[in-house]
Amino acid sequence: MQPTPVGRPLFMLADSDFNDVTRRGQTWRYADSGQGPVVVLIHGFPDTPQSYAGIARALNDAGYRTIVPYLRGYHPDTLVPGRPYDALHLAEDAIGLLDALEVRSAVFVGHDWGAMLVWGAAALAPDRVNGIVPIAIPHPLTLKPKNALQAVGLLIMARHFLYFRLPWAEAGTRRSDFRYIDSLYRRWAPSWKGPERDVALARAKEAFSTPEVLEASIDYYRALGSKIDPRLLRPIACSGLLVAGGRDFGGHLGPYKKSQGMLVGGAKLVVMPDAGHWPHREQESQFTVALLGFLRLLQEKERPAS
Repeated sequence: MQPTPVGRPLFMLADSDFNDVTRRGQTWRYADSGQGPVVVLIHGFPDTPQSYAGIARALNDAGYRTIVPYLRGYHPDTLVPGRPYDALHLAEDAIGLLDALEVRSAVFVGHDWGAMLVWGAAALAPDRVNGIVPIAIPHPLTLKPKNALQAVGLLIMARHFLYFRLPWAEAGTRRSDFRYIDSLYRRWAPSWKGPERDVALARAKEAFSTPEVLEASIDYYRALGSKIDPRLLRPIACSGLLVAGGRDFGGHLGPYKKSQGMLVGGAKLVVMPDAGHWPHREQESQFTVALLGFLRLLQEKERPAS
């Protein structure tokens, strides 16, 4: 780890902490540290894997190995021309990373788009996923509005989904030093202040300054209209810890509560009342305590009865 510069987060992931691994034409760029049961930490939009540095260090200190990858497309090394960003391919990316690193199974933690990968991976390959921690995104099937009022509310909260489907989305996002990304951070996490937030935003802008990376990050949204593979609609066999910000999604927790019932192994919902869309960063200490408690419960379940 790098020394801590003044005004920077306590823990940092340097470029030298990341390695590349390639399997069947796909390259993953990832940081790998610690020893013990494996926990994969997947970032979302608009973010980078460096945001998990403090959480990864805490898990390493508690006896876990952490693998922290870039989402495909968020680093030039991971770009694969013509490979789509639909839900099935994203779920395959998560399991493919385990294959590439010769890891049998892992607990998957994912924020935003990372959460979508986590939900998909658990359905696609239940024998490879020991538990899931989706952050800020409930199960996709719970996000369908039941009436016009819910539809309008969801549209207001998720209007960026429409924006990123516009043909000029890349140009609009780049304008005025990525002012649109600034606006998303303010809208999604209005109470998040301080240097860690500012550094996360700066890292996202730096990543998107590569045109191909920005295009790839937007292609995630353009692929949303793709038909969902039925394998991704299976019940989730493992246990889960669902994490929500109390100020995210307008404070509407209905989809999360429905998602709890979709995990055969049971699921706990942790709500951080003052947090927005980055609850694991806005209240990182509280999140880390909850995550470690969940991991300990999983290990207790795996111990053979005496």
